[in-house]
Amino acid sequence: MKPAPLVTIAIPAFNPRFFLVALESALSQTYANLEVIVCDDSGGDEIREIVDACEVPASIRLRYVRNPRRLGFQGNLTACAQEASGDYLKLLCDDDQLLPECIAQQIAGFIDHDDVNLVIGQRQFYDEDCILLSDRVENSCFSKGVTLFKGEDLLGILETSVLNFLSGLSGALLRTLHALEYLPTLTQIGEGFVANLDFALFACLLRRGNLVVVGQILSLERLHPARLSNQPAVKAAVVTELDWLKQMLALRSGEPAPAPGWVRHVALADAIEGQAYAWEEAALGRQLGFIQTLVNSRVGPDCESFADMYRQWLSCRHLNPAQQSLLDARVQSWSWRPRVVPIVLDSEGDLSALEDTLKSLRQQAYSAEQVVVLSPLRHVPVDGVRHVPLEADAVARFNHLLAELDNADWIYLVRAGDRVHELALLLLAERMVEMPDVRCLYSDEGGLRDEISIEPVFKPDFNLDLMRSFPYVGRVLALQRQCLLELGGMAPGFGELGVHDLLWRLVENNGPHTIGHIAEVLVESTLRLSQWLTQPQVIDQAPVVLAAHLTRLGVPHRIRTGSQLMISRVDYLHVQPAMVSIIIATRNELASLERCIESLLEKTTCQRFEVLIVDNGSTALDACNWLSAVEQMGSDKLRVLRCDHGDNLAAVHNFAAGQARGDYLLFFSPCNRVVNPDWLDELLNHAQRPEVGIVGGRLVSPQGRIEGAALVLGLRGAVGVPNRGELLNTPGYMQRQQTVQNFSAVGIDCLLVRKKVFDEVLGLDEKDLSQALNGADFCLRVKQNGYLVVWTPYAELMRVSVASYAEPAPRTLQNEQKSFYQRWLPLVARDPAYNPNLSLGSSNFSLEPGFKNGWDPFFRQLLPKVLAIPINTSAVGHYRVAQPFLELEAAGRIVGHLSYHTPTNIELERSSPDVIVLQGRYSQNAVDEVERVKDASRAFRIFELDDYVIDVPKMNAHIRKAEVGVDNIVRRGISMCDRVVVSTQPLADALRGMHHDIRVVPNMLAPHLWAGLSSRRRTSRKPRVGWGGGTSHDGDLAIIADVVRLLANEVEWVFFGMCPPALRPFVHEFHPSVGLDAYPAKLASLNLDLALAPLEFHIFNDCKSNLRLLEYGACGYPVICTETEAYRGYLPCTRVVSNSAEEWLEAIRMHLSDPEASYRMGDALREEVLRDYMLKGNNLNYWAEGWLPN
Repeated sequence: MKPAPLVTIAIPAFNPRFFLVALESALSQTYANLEVIVCDDSGGDEIREIVDACEVPASIRLRYVRNPRRLGFQGNLTACAQEASGDYLKLLCDDDQLLPECIAQQIAGFIDHDDVNLVIGQRQFYDEDCILLSDRVENSCFSKGVTLFKGEDLLGILETSVLNFLSGLSGALLRTLHALEYLPTLTQIGEGFVANLDFALFACLLRRGNLVVVGQILSLERLHPARLSNQPAVKAAVVTELDWLKQMLALRSGEPAPAPGWVRHVALADAIEGQAYAWEEAALGRQLGFIQTLVNSRVGPDCESFADMYRQWLSCRHLNPAQQSLLDARVQSWSWRPRVVPIVLDSEGDLSALEDTLKSLRQQAYSAEQVVVLSPLRHVPVDGVRHVPLEADAVARFNHLLAELDNADWIYLVRAGDRVHELALLLLAERMVEMPDVRCLYSDEGGLRDEISIEPVFKPDFNLDLMRSFPYVGRVLALQRQCLLELGGMAPGFGELGVHDLLWRLVENNGPHTIGHIAEVLVESTLRLSQWLTQPQVIDQAPVVLAAHLTRLGVPHRIRTGSQLMISRVDYLHVQPAMVSIIIATRNELASLERCIESLLEKTTCQRFEVLIVDNGSTALDACNWLSAVEQMGSDKLRVLRCDHGDNLAAVHNFAAGQARGDYLLFFSPCNRVVNPDWLDELLNHAQRPEVGIVGGRLVSPQGRIEGAALVLGLRGAVGVPNRGELLNTPGYMQRQQTVQNFSAVGIDCLLVRKKVFDEVLGLDEKDLSQALNGADFCLRVKQNGYLVVWTPYAELMRVSVASYAEPAPRTLQNEQKSFYQRWLPLVARDPAYNPNLSLGSSNFSLEPGFKNGWDPFFRQLLPKVLAIPINTSAVGHYRVAQPFLELEAAGRIVGHLSYHTPTNIELERSSPDVIVLQGRYSQNAVDEVERVKDASRAFRIFELDDYVIDVPKMNAHIRKAEVGVDNIVRRGISMCDRVVVSTQPLADALRGMHHDIRVVPNMLAPHLWAGLSSRRRTSRKPRVGWGGGTSHDGDLAIIADVVRLLANEVEWVFFGMCPPALRPFVHEFHPSVGLDAYPAKLASLNLDLALAPLEFHIFNDCKSNLRLLEYGACGYPVICTETEAYRGYLPCTRVVSNSAEEWLEAIRMHLSDPEASYRMGDALREEVLRDYMLKGNNLNYWAEGWLPN
């Protein structure tokens, strides 16, 4: 094996603000042979002091270099390269951050691949407060796995791109000799690159070598106002530098790409140096276009701070006109109309704050029955507002008011200064109707500072143990009046938290399921939740309220202060001690196992346990000898069990559980080490509570970072560890890293369960979830039986990760995930311990930006819900999916969402559509997605197809996209759908044998784009004859090539969209393609006297629609077209039967000889099109019948 090459991470340091984070990320790399260099260009001492104070791992060499004079960013990069000793160089900007595996993952791309010049990984953007931002094209993943791309092919795409979609400098690894070669040239003073330096450097590298892309996040790039790219001079240089780059690329030579926009690639594992690569081809240019479309549909791709992103996110939390028009019908559909009375506490007598709150309540979509204001001030009477004096005995005043409010079914407690969302009362009332068991409701909330929305808090559903840790639900609560009266109202002695005592009494008397949560920001407060929780009166009263709650339940307890004053920690004073069986499964992991056992026996305070070492087929001699020696000891404390269940970890654990003598079973990884002597006492503290079924602890790395803990369902896969990689002492989101709370599942590496509960659910699933997900599945089955799953940060263990036999193979993991989703998808999609507004793609409770459109906060739908998935935003996606969807929605026929990507299983479950329209699914990957959708959703599936893609003409540019066996691919896709919708009868006939329900819905034109167009006639000395359309019509235009040449002196030829190079000399005007929104007006502006629509004779064209005739007709153009199935019908056109040049010439000359008759034909065509082919009115019935189930 070759020695690991030396890698240099060089930091061109200037701004000390974020430098420490960058440096620590360099020093935290898992790769061993590493050098870190800091080239200080700041002129001050802060960077040097940070370097001096850093703890440097023994395996890393850290060097600090102060530049003798200011070099600037460009010069400092060159200085970094000159100082590097490593063969490979990472240029880490001083405001960015590397993830620990970055170098280890990237260096693998160079090993045994001398043809590779550049290795990049995926990056994420975050802001100056370390909050993740929305993805954009620049950091979107365009390659899965680890892939080698042919460098020369990428240059054509770089030439046409205005964005660096590859990586920033911090995300790239290159050879040091290349940096030394290119950087001095690219950074010449006065004429060098700054704004696009990374782009230019990558282009140079790819001219002479290949690219490896690691399809996982390896670095974080920080966006902030002081960033170099935000400096005015740098911004101003962007366009100029892009021109330089295009000039550089235009001069390149070498082997061309397979086709414009296409690149060759191969999985790195299959790229054997010295052997010819088995290249595959991909339309990367088109893929980047799809990514751009998807990014543009999401919230925040243009935001450089969380504040901006959150503001944009909030702006999308409003109903669209179609939803707004349904509000009255929605309320009418309820079985009853709750009378909601907001009670506004104005304890400070702040008139301005009170008016803000009252104004927001006046603007409610569902009117309050009455508003009550509790205030020390006298107020002028206002209709609908009742002012009640705030008395010294606030509890008595509240209870008296509660008894008086005969007009209230529910009360809603807010304070002066709270701004209530316009839909708040409507959504609360809807939940009151639809969730009859609920007695109390709380919601997510946000803060206000100087009228700016800040600090959103996305809470879990009611979480009993988190509530016992601190009153996370907040102070804005809706409560059922009658239930409060039955409880005797508010009790005295709890001050600020009197309402929370009421909440606990509701839980005690009616159960935790009566506390409901609405995962929407329904209120924004000047007194933010974080401020309220740290008020002295809240801190003082929280343990008092908690003690009263536990006392009423008869639970012996002691309450301690947790990691912060606001956090309570409960010691449950159990009478009976418990016996624990600690189960450790192993195979040949002797070194790890020995240290684990040693720490268990020597460092654990509670010694009421036995250790069951389950040897699952060890073969290593040292492991076998050690296990035999332990066996011969005959100890009751330490027993060895033998089994051979292969990789079936569930069977191993079940076998051991059957041999256990303890009251409790603790599944324990041999990688764990005891560091906190009280860890087992803490687990038992919760496990012995009768309502608790499972308890998990916290696993930390030797570096003091979170390694394992509770599990969030759906997080970065089927389940994931929140806050993984975060520092141990950070509080985490909502203090959740430091508080006892309930989760849906905990990791099986430290999972304590009562033996009786284990037997009750029949143990772990040995059949379908034998390896990766059996622990999570087990937790969910225990939870399903009514038990709580508790996670405690106070049971802390160190985890020393080593390679384990238990790691599942990718295929096994894929199969288990499929089984897990089939069993638990509704719960995975709505993990009650998480929040649907939080990202499942990141592990640190980040806001999920989501889509700009499609917000749906309602519990129940009134109309069919359609998820429409167009193939693109251009012609076919617009005509066949996007515009019909928008018109049906505007007409009040459907609700739903347009999506430009196939939703994940979780997204499908959350949106729960009635209908899914899947367009253009004729590649293997696309049909695999159809199968996944079929498995994940019960929705009615529609296979939408506009072309006979099974047989594409040889001259059609789209033939390159056709996959081998497309007939079978289409047949498989169709078979998994409930209906096929096509644009023409000939296409339906061609597909007839593939499905029993094929419906024809003709193409139509969007009125806002095509109605009211005007074009002029006789604008030139010669007649203007032309063609307009897409870019894939070489075969069609070849039909009239001779005609164009022969008439070049008689007419002005006008081409729009494409023109074959051979015809350019004969064409008077050529207009390149424009965007869809501009296309109709552009087509009309050509002022054609005659429009041509030639089509090759081919089944592909026979199955096409008459869209070209409709577009010409909307412009009022007379039309000559080929006599094909596509253009047959009643629309007035001149049809050419033979497609011969002679017949085309004859038809054209006929029109030119009698222009008035020709124009009358154009007028007649316009009339027919505007009457029968506009996407409005009764024509929408075609689409409703095509899309909606019978």
